Amino acid sequence: MHEQSVEIPAAGARLSGVLTRPAADGRHPGVLLLNGSGPLDRDSAMPGMSLGLGPQLAAALAGHGFALLRYDKRGVGTSGGDYLSAGFHDECRDAADALAALRAHPAVDPDRVFVVGHSTGAVVATTLRGLAGYVLLAGAARPGDEVMAWQSDRIAATLPRLIGTILVRRQARERERARRSTTVRHDRMPASRLTDRWLCEYMAHDPRPGLAAIDRPLLAITGAKDLQVDPGDVARIGALVAGPFEGETPDDLTHVLRRDPGPPSLWRYRRQLTRPVDAWVLDRVMAWLRGT
Repeated sequence: MHEQSVEIPAAGARLSGVLTRPAADGRHPGVLLLNGSGPLDRDSAMPGMSLGLGPQLAAALAGHGFALLRYDKRGVGTSGGDYLSAGFHDECRDAADALAALRAHPAVDPDRVFVVGHSTGAVVATTLRGLAGYVLLAGAARPGDEVMAWQSDRIAATLPRLIGTILVRRQARERERARRSTTVRHDRMPASRLTDRWLCEYMAHDPRPGLAAIDRPLLAITGAKDLQVDPGDVARIGALVAGPFEGETPDDLTHVLRRDPGPPSLWRYRRQLTRPVDAWVLDRVMAWLRGT
């Protein structure tokens, strides 16, 4: 396995990433990883949470002859730019620039480039074109405001009734406040938070037209115990896309791509993240990529 630093020219910033590829010379099929919301780096980590998807996916892909590009988001890690001024549309444009850099790399076959997106990274992935195929892990098929309202209701159902009711009302007020906000940069906001600009743009974004425009093979996986994306969206994705489709809703799989036999709960994420990404997920993605 060989790792090489990659600089990605983007609008108003230069993003930093790493290309992990097999040690053998020649051109390899390429994969672009797009992480979920928040200031995530190339290792799928941010303050207080380390998903670990980037390194584990890179090692698995290199072992099967693929090259993976993963990068620090704008204003995160060693990437330039300002995270607290960036919006959802900036993330989409940065993903397109990263895809162009991957396709242009001399170790990558430009006709065999795929994308793997997790959570909102899967939504960003649906805005990209010219790919050999798409892997959407916990990807939504409805507008962002509907996704966030579903999240509130689903999480509230795991809490005592009074606390759940308070949570739903509080998050509804927060979404409405974000819609009315005119603030571009949030100097006093913790760097781990989502900015009003990002929230407003994401809530207004509808992934369905992008999904309907996809005529390439697509694999969608959302766990049955996901609290942040409706597992029913797997079937909705399948009904929207025009290309070959495969979908999975594995039992006990959570939003952080780990299995948990216990009741769904955000508070169980910390314990789940002490374990690697579920081996079945990685194996399923590898098998699909190799067969596509």
